[in-house]
Amino acid sequence: CKMKKRLIFVAILVNLILGVQGFSQITSKDFDKIMDKVSKEYDKGNNQKALSMLKEDILKNPSNLELKVFLGMMYEDMGKNNEAEKEFNEAVEMQKKYPFIAGDGKKYDIKLMIGSIYMSAKEYEKALKWFKKVDDKYMQDAAGLKEYMISTSNYALGNTEEAKKYLLKSYISDKKGDSEDLLGRIYDEEGNQKEALKWYLKAIKKGNSDAQADLGLLYTALGDNRKALQWFRKSLEEAKKEKDTEAIKELQDIIKN
Repeated sequence: CKMKKRLIFVAILVNLILGVQGFSQITSKDFDKIMDKVSKEYDKGNNQKALSMLKEDILKNPSNLELKVFLGMMYEDMGKNNEAEKEFNEAVEMQKKYPFIAGDGKKYDIKLMIGSIYMSAKEYEKALKWFKKVDDKYMQDAAGLKEYMISTSNYALGNTEEAKKYLLKSYISDKKGDSEDLLGRIYDEEGNQKEALKWYLKAIKKGNSDAQADLGLLYTALGDNRKALQWFRKSLEEAKKEKDTEAIKELQDIIKN
């Protein structure tokens, strides 16, 4: 179930970006039903049938931006890049008439979801292109989010100086401390542990549990196992509160060793 897995991955990205619980929160139940039946056909290899079904649903729901984006994603997955871009561009045009409202009731730019689709395919250049196109007029409820996504794409491409430039803008509005944590990681990777420590602590002040684990790794590298263990345990406590099973297992393994 390749398409279904990709949709779940995009949903996780959307959750991280918008702070909502994936597709179920940003779309209607009708969309979930459509997504399920179309994905089943697509994952069986019945690509044309899946496309026809989805196009039929788009005709019935002409104001649904997500369906257009889903169609673009299917084309992109099939390697039909021109068709994918056409659907994405049409969704962007539709947005002028039908705003993209997330599950939190706030308005966002649909280009964020398109960028996330390319992130899920590890096509970071294309993701960066779409994130850069995000229109500020649709982002009044999410200051700094555009800059954060531009920085993550640049980081994935190895453009760390560009990533830092945008993170220094996004961290001001970042309530979760993800910008600070990524800044810490970049400085850590560059060997500037003093600067990394500063940014990890700023992220931790905002309750960022990833930064606690990253700080643990920094202290491990510095040979201070007592402080490292202290931060790994704090991160584990947070992971348990958040019921993040993957992080729990990873941190338990680190602590054991």
